[in-house]
Parts: sequence; C-alpha cells; structure tokens
Amino acid sequence: MDELVLGMLRLGPAHGYDLRKRVRAELGSAWRVASSQLYASLRRLEERGEVVAALEKVPDAPPRRVYTLTAAGENRFAAWLRSGQEGQQRARGAFLVRLYFLSRFAPDHLALYIAQEREALCRRRARLLAQRTGGDPFLEAVRRHRLSQVEAGLGWLDELAGLFGLRKEGA
Repeated sequence: MDELVLGMLRLGPAHGYDLRKRVRAELGSAWRVASSQLYASLRRLEERGEVVAALEKVPDAPPRRVYTLTAAGENRFAAWLRSGQEGQQRARGAFLVRLYFLSRFAPDHLALYIAQEREALCRRRARLLAQRTGGDPFLEAVRRHRLSQVEAGLGWLDELAGLFGLRKEGA
C-alpha cells in the first residue's frame, strides 16, 4: 500500500480524498483502497519522512492536509520500482487458518469447505471471462493476471483435496 501511495504522489501533491480518487482513476479495479488503509499509509510515510504534509485552507471547510513526496519517498519508490518484486494482492490467510482448524477439529467439513471455495473461484473465473476492458491493454493485462491467479487457485484446491484424501470435483 505504501508504494502505491508513493507512486500516486509522484504524479503530484494531493490530499487524502484526491489520492483515493486518483487511485480509482489511474488503476480502475486493479486496486481498491479503503480510506482507513490510505490514511494509515500516509501517517506511516509521514513518520518515516517519505512524504510531508502542508495544511491547505479551504473556504467554509476545515483545512486539508496536502501530501507531497520527499526525496526519501522518491528514492524508496524508485528502489521498489526497480526491484520488480510483487506482493500477493489477495491474502489467503483467512482461508488457510480455517483450513487448519477444520483439519484438526472438524475434518468431516473439509470437503464442503474446499468445494465452497472452488465454487467461489469458479464464479470469479466466469466474471473475469465475461469482463470487458474496452481495449485498454493495462486493464486487459490485469484481467488476464487475475484469471491466471484464479486458475492457479483452482489447481491448488485440487491439490488440497488430494492432500487430505478427498474426492476432487468431477472425480
């Protein structure tokens, strides 16, 4: 999230609400930002000296904090951009925690749990296959990337079924 904020501020100074709008305008559905995440990130970046905030007076409204990228923030963003490292956008932690507890305390529910996750991924795959990107190469790349993640997830669920000695869907 921090790198996303740094990159958006690289486009120019902005206050929080404008940053959120900028993310939506620039990235579309590739990344969704909750206000709480955005402001937490801005606080962290300001504490580290990677952004600075200045109060901007607004008629008939409280002043806004306008954030600007610092040299330290620019350096961090540039280093991240060069690194080529990508993080997993969708954490699977909640699924794995529940899978762990089911395997330990309710193994008879594992097949249903995995089947429900498979159904959710199949619905997601159908939505992605139907999604139109209007010829935008970036949005098409995002759609294809997400589709490959869903396909990988479905394959992984098949592996899970095998690991736990369960029947694979269609088997």
